[in-house]
Amino acid sequence: MFRRTLIIALVLALLAPAAASAQGGGGAFGPLPPAGTPEPTPVSEDDSNSLTSDLGGRQTLLIIGGLLLVAFVGIGVFISRDARRALPERHRPDGRRLRDQGPHKHKQQAKARARARGKAQKDARRRNR
Repeated sequence: MFRRTLIIALVLALLAPAAASAQGGGGAFGPLPPAGTPEPTPVSEDDSNSLTSDLGGRQTLLIIGGLLLVAFVGIGVFISRDARRALPERHRPDGRRLRDQGPHKHKQQAKARARARGKAQKDARRRNR
């Protein structure tokens, strides 16, 4: 079975180049066909429409940029508003609470103690000179 498949594949491989050479005639490296001369494109005499049909003008780009800016700002406002509404009540920031009264109070007290210790050490070094 294996020999029969191998012989069929070999015969097909030998027949394929003969069929391909019969199609091309001159082969892949034959002479190129003569190049045709391109016809010139007609130039319109009416330039009044060229200003209105200009899609890449500066004004058009500024309008597109402005619309994109408005769209991005709108999307940002929508996302932040939705995020605030989806936040559970216990995690919502309280408008009356100051930063000093929240979880940062301990850090501020620790910093104040460290500053006081540093100042005391500096004063002690001055006295011992």
